[in-house]
Amino acid sequence: MRIDKTCATAVALIAAVTLTSHSASANDPQSIVDALGKVFGSHKARASGAKGQCVAGMFTPSAEAKQLTKSASFQSAVPVLGRFSMGGGNPKIADATKAAVRGFSFKLDPGGKGTTEFVMASAPMNFAKSPAQMLGFLEARFPGPDGKPDPEKIKAFAAANPETGRQGQWLAGKPVPASYVGVNYWAIHAYTATNAAGRAQKIKFTLVPTGGEAGLTDDEAKTRPADFLVAELAERIKNKTPAGFNVMAIIGEASDPTNDPTVMWAEEDKRKTIMLGTIAITRIEKNEACDGGIFDPTNLADGIAGPKDDPMFLPRQPAYAISFSRRVN
Repeated sequence: MRIDKTCATAVALIAAVTLTSHSASANDPQSIVDALGKVFGSHKARASGAKGQCVAGMFTPSAEAKQLTKSASFQSAVPVLGRFSMGGGNPKIADATKAAVRGFSFKLDPGGKGTTEFVMASAPMNFAKSPAQMLGFLEARFPGPDGKPDPEKIKAFAAANPETGRQGQWLAGKPVPASYVGVNYWAIHAYTATNAAGRAQKIKFTLVPTGGEAGLTDDEAKTRPADFLVAELAERIKNKTPAGFNVMAIIGEASDPTNDPTVMWAEEDKRKTIMLGTIAITRIEKNEACDGGIFDPTNLADGIAGPKDDPMFLPRQPAYAISFSRRVN
């Protein structure tokens, strides 16, 4: 899965960030990584999505995929390297934590023709619309002298930034996922797909579980072991129970915003969708296969482009590189 190249890319990014970073500010990726460390503590895991499991499988494109994009990643069956994760920077978080967003990051690797990478979440919106707002969100949760955050600071920040509560409200209204592959995921940001004829289409990516959604009641969640999700996935694979996703493109309109990942498009859940293919998770992979690099959502093969006006999109790359450097050094 070209782990050496991924690691080399991460090292190059770290060098670039080192040369361009100035004093800590709301727009400095290093300040975000530092803030995550203050909230969740110091450890050698990822600054965010600290707890997770590497997996591998295959992506098989649909016949309709070529109508939407010329990307080499969507033209033929390609290997998938992915990582499921629990949201936040606590590597020991319980799998049944309802307030934590689940994540799925993966790479579609067409063998030297241009890798496409995604970082997805189990909610259709982000919790911050800009790096400055994300930093404020984290700072409001810094522990005080007693080692605990000040509830009044959190309340005041939420009142002044109501959009930061949308993701939490979404998760609170959904059951606890019973499986990493039993919940929908969204790429959150808006993308542009371009086909071989040059036709461009605004889209959002979403993953729909091939085995259907699987949730737990709050009472059922209380009975689950702290680390049940990986065991559940391994059992699915062993029994050849569906363990994967249909990759869907939500079709956008010219008027749809692309600059605020905390909002959904108008009636987004009722939009036309096009199935781009299917991901089948076929094995649990050693975590070293994912920990040797980063999943970079700005790394997109020609035919898929990220948003140019979304302030949360491009900063992901240097922030992930900084986090990578700290967990390998």
